[in-house]
Amino acid sequence: LRCTSKQMTLMLDHVDSPYIRLIGILYLRYACDPSNLWEWFEPYLYDEEPVKVHSNPSAAETTVGEFVRTVLTGGDYHGTMLPR
Repeated sequence: LRCTSKQMTLMLDHVDSPYIRLIGILYLRYACDPSNLWEWFEPYLYDEEPVKVHSNPSAAETTVGEFVRTVLTGGDYHGTMLPR
């Protein structure tokens, strides 16, 4: 299952929910050619939309931009190794 560029753009710019946007970020991190990641991620590096990415209700909120920077620079996501 591959998303087209248009589908990815619609997902990453979705206005109804930041979680749809985060799913798009994770999809790209796992499936996109690493040489193209920066092109996709750069517009979202400093996105200040707040999100809660942990199931723990007392966990602190983060922003979409912080999430993007974390999955771009980190080696794993909740115990799952990310491609290098």
